[in-house]
Parts: sequence; structure tokens; C-alpha cells
Amino acid sequence: MHHTVEREGEHDADDYPGQHALGVSGDGKNGETGEQAEQYPDRGAEVDLHDCRRRRRFGCWLWIAHRVRHRQYLTFVAEPNGAPRVPPGFRLFRIRVTPGSVALVLGASVLAVLLRNAFVAAHRQIGWAVACVIVASLLAPLADLLDKRMPRWLALLVTMLSLAVMTVVVWGAIIVNVQDGLSTLSNEAPRAAASLERRSEVAKDFRLVERVNSLIATVRRPSQGTAVGQAVGAAGTYFVCGILTLFFLIYGPRMLRSAFAQIRDPGRRTRIERRTGLAMQNGRRYIVAAIAQTVVVAAGIGLASWALSLPAPFVLGALAGTIGLVPALGVLVGSLPALLLAAGLNGWRDAVIVVGAAVLLQAVEVLVVRKRVDRASVHIGPALPAIVALLGYELYGIGGAMYGAAGLVFLIAWLDVLGIDNTPAPDVGDVRT
Repeated sequence: MHHTVEREGEHDADDYPGQHALGVSGDGKNGETGEQAEQYPDRGAEVDLHDCRRRRRFGCWLWIAHRVRHRQYLTFVAEPNGAPRVPPGFRLFRIRVTPGSVALVLGASVLAVLLRNAFVAAHRQIGWAVACVIVASLLAPLADLLDKRMPRWLALLVTMLSLAVMTVVVWGAIIVNVQDGLSTLSNEAPRAAASLERRSEVAKDFRLVERVNSLIATVRRPSQGTAVGQAVGAAGTYFVCGILTLFFLIYGPRMLRSAFAQIRDPGRRTRIERRTGLAMQNGRRYIVAAIAQTVVVAAGIGLASWALSLPAPFVLGALAGTIGLVPALGVLVGSLPALLLAAGLNGWRDAVIVVGAAVLLQAVEVLVVRKRVDRASVHIGPALPAIVALLGYELYGIGGAMYGAAGLVFLIAWLDVLGIDNTPAPDVGDVRT
């Protein structure tokens, strides 16, 4: 039976070279001093000094005396029915590996593999459910507002009809403008890049035409979310998602309250309810502000592109508005396609106009909008939204990018309020039968 203690004190490894065997009589034999013999009176036990790399066999007991400051160990080899006398200044711990603990670890591993396989098999449906939860959380304030002026069922009906109308309008605009606009841009962008290379050595050294063609090929290449996007295009999928959103609007608050009721400690339950309500409010505020910013930026860059007779102004504005969601620099980056076309097709004067519009919108976003949004909701930097949006697009297409970013906002909003205990927050919603 092996017993391990950690030696206390400020000693170097050279103070204990090699291995030492403590004698029985304590008279300093076998390299032992009298002082060491007094300090370690366990006679008849072999002691060796080594780094803490030793492993025990299954089912054995380990007696471990632990001190945090020093990382060298004395190992006592004793009889199976004996235990060492722990020197002063050490703490004793006992660790046992039982068949039950091994079975628990194996069972947890098997369960993790099963859950992973289930998620891979149903990741599309899980994504739809998460999207419906996000949409329901955004529509809940509208339903509660209408509920004050009409019956609950009518308020929910008006809310769902508003969602359906907005979806049809957005989808129709995408079908009418985006597809033709992308085809036009794929033809005009290389021509504009070639014109810039002829007039600018910097563009030529940058190999602008090659990079533009590579970007167009990347955009045309379908992501792994293409199959998901095709499935989402089915009318039955829209119907199922609408029913699921309505379900969360009706029973979501009740489900939250039932989850909170599982917490027995009233103080902890109150804190979690407060934090959840405040996080949902902050997340909704951030997302609503982001949607409004997208509309304003898209309208500004799109109108400027239309006034300058650039090709596909709707697509240029949509790109600027969507990429402009990235804080601090998104508007400038999203305006680069419009800047390229203006400089390559129309000349530097129009390029200066596009740059001026982009800088103005970015300055308003940083100096005015961002400060107010951060005070009213939650502060989010530029890195995480960009990373999550790219991953979501690669996995689920444009819908994955949108709902992934929205889910990230709610997650950061909840983490932001973890340290708040006494700040009043709105209720998560009325529970109705």
C-alpha cells in the first residue's frame, strides 16, 4: 500500500538528491540525519523522493498529505493494513477508485456520444426550434402590447399576421432584386477592378482583379447550409415554424415560470428570474436597434448607389446594411463593393461621394448610436458577431448567420447581468391559461 505526502517548505530539488531510505533506529544510517529521524518517526518504511507522476492500480487506497506550496512528494511504502504517521504541517486525503465511479464515467461517456449522434441527426430541426424561440422572444412585447387593447387570441393572431406579411415582403424583395443584382455584380465587378488596375499601380500590385474573381467564386460556391436553405424554402417548413413560434408565444412564459419553480431557494429563484427578465429585455433592445441600423445603412448606401447610377443598388445597400451590423467598422467594410464599382466605373469623384456617405454613417453609428445602445442594452464587440455569423452561414446559410448572431446577443446579455442582484427587471411575461 502506497501513501503519499507532500513536503512543506522552501526546498530545492538538490536538497533531496536521488532516493533515500530512512533507517529504523533514527541514528543517521543510510544517509539520514538525526534531525530527519526525529521529524519522521515512522520506522521500517522506505521513503523515496520523486516527482508527482506515480499512478495507482484500480481499487487501491491512496493516502495523500497535500501542501500547495511545494511540488515534491515523499512516498511511504507500508503494509496493506498500516498507514503512515503524517508529519506536522501536512494534510491527509484519501482517494478511492470504486467500480461505481468507473461505471459512472463510462455511462457519462456513452451518454455524451448518444447525445452527439442525436444532435447531428436532428441538427436541422434543432436549428428551426432555436430560430422559433428567438422570433417568439422578439414578438412577445408586441403581443403583450396588443393584449392590453384586445383579447389575447386576437393579439396573437395580429402578431402572427404581421410576421407573415413582413416575411413575404422581405422574401419577395430578395427574389426580385437580389438574384438579378448578384448576377449583375458578378459581371460588373471584374470590369471595374480591371479599370482600376489600369489607372492605379497600387491596385495592380494588389492584384485586384484576381481577388475580385476569387471573391465572386467564393460567393457563388454553395455553403454547407444550401441544403438547409432549400428545405426551409418549402411551404410546409414555414407552416411548421409558424405553429412552433405561436406555441412559444402562448406557452413560453409558462414554461419559464415552471422552470423557475424547480429552484427551491426563494432568494436564488428571485435572482435568476430577475436576471433572465433583464437579459431578455436587453437582448431585445439590442436586436431591435440592430435591425433599425441595418435599414438606415442599407437605405443610405443604396440611395447613394442609385443616385450615382451604380449597378444593383439594392444589393449594394443590403450588403452595406448587413455587414454594418458588425460594430465599429462594419459600415466601412460593407461599403467597399459600392466604392469599388464607383471608382472603377464612374471615376474618383463618385468614389469620394461613396466614401463620404460611408464615413458619415459609420461616425453616427460609433459616436451616437453605439453609445446609446450600450447604455440601454449590452455592449458587444466586433469579433464575436463576425465569427458566429460566418460559422452560422457555413452551417445553415443566411438564416444560420442571422439567428446565430441573435442567439449570441441573448447569451451575452444574460452573461452581462450575472453579477446584478438588486436591479429591478421586467417580468418574463404574463402566464395565461
